[in-house]
Amino acid sequence: MINMKININPGKIEEILSRGAEDIIDKKHLKQELLSGKKLNVKFGIDPTGPRIHLGRATQLMKLRDFQELGHKITLIIGDFTAMVGDASDKTAMRRSLSPEEIKENMKDYLPQIGRILDLKKIDVRYNSEWLSKLKVKDLVGICMNFTAQQMIQRRNFKERWENGKEIGLHELLYPIFQGYDSVAIKADLEVGGFDQLFNLKAGRELQRIFGQKPQDIMTLKMIYGLDGRKMSTSWGNVINILDNPKDMFGKIMSLRDELIVGYFESCTRVPLAEIKNFLNVKSVNPKDVKKTLAREIVANFHSKKEAQEAEKEFEKIFEEKGLPSEIKETKIKEKKLSILDLLVSAKLVKSKAEAKRIIEQGGVKIIKGKESITERDWKKIITIENMVLQSGKRNFRKIKKF
Repeated sequence: MINMKININPGKIEEILSRGAEDIIDKKHLKQELLSGKKLNVKFGIDPTGPRIHLGRATQLMKLRDFQELGHKITLIIGDFTAMVGDASDKTAMRRSLSPEEIKENMKDYLPQIGRILDLKKIDVRYNSEWLSKLKVKDLVGICMNFTAQQMIQRRNFKERWENGKEIGLHELLYPIFQGYDSVAIKADLEVGGFDQLFNLKAGRELQRIFGQKPQDIMTLKMIYGLDGRKMSTSWGNVINILDNPKDMFGKIMSLRDELIVGYFESCTRVPLAEIKNFLNVKSVNPKDVKKTLAREIVANFHSKKEAQEAEKEFEKIFEEKGLPSEIKETKIKEKKLSILDLLVSAKLVKSKAEAKRIIEQGGVKIIKGKESITERDWKKIITIENMVLQSGKRNFRKIKKF
């Protein structure tokens, strides 16, 4: 790892402590540490519960980059052990544990994705199976004796599940202890995480005290809402992934609700806060134009400025000029006729006939032949197969060709 001189610029430190931050424990102490010039060991853990990293996780990695640019040590813990247990922080039902094979497959491309945000040459990557798989039963029992069942059950989501008669797995109660033990294993000075993980982060402070270490400071970050208005989550599929095609990423961002714009600017970009306030305070500003600026910034951050510009042109072509995408995947159909439900499934524009029926009833399916565009609303309709373009929703297109 390359040694870097610690930057103690007060303005930069103040921005790091405020931008996108939900809560800091202990803020006064952390600020003193940052201004002292001491090199901090900043911890961040990520469980490979899926193969893609979404913006909700990326904002946390961006905060780590801020600390990295100040010269602090970043310890990235990939939870290959904790992924088998499953973090219940935001779950309303008992989550399925992942197999070692699933975890290994999910981890395959993790570091290249993280490398789009952090300088991998300047971070310490650890896998928590290094220490958690070696914990003896008697040691785990000894650690558990410092916590009570009431403490675990009283956390908000467990309490709700208990009151609603939903199952709570014993393994789920152990997750905060495992995550907390990670802090002991690496002697963390600061842990960064989502605010929904506050309980787990506090467990780290408590375990460090038990093991005679100075308790880590904690920084929780604001929630990034997904495309459906809920917390962005791989489990819910409402995500913007950092590996999304630039055009898809741009389109997804343009579909965000207007009230989410400020939060995305603050957490997902590094556009100066004063600049954001200036153009949002202008009464004549069109929210769509602001979202275009936001989309350009985010796409450029994870891809390139050129690809962001191309994605913007493509968006304008489709949604403002009512044109077709520059590139459309093609599906060849052998049958002479197909029901519109079967056609949508065969073209892989939907996953099921039920989904196809729902989209048709909502007026979201179009058949485009040359300059003619027809919105189909009859889910029972039989379609004669010929060369045409099928559109499902706002961004999904498929060329249909006779085989």
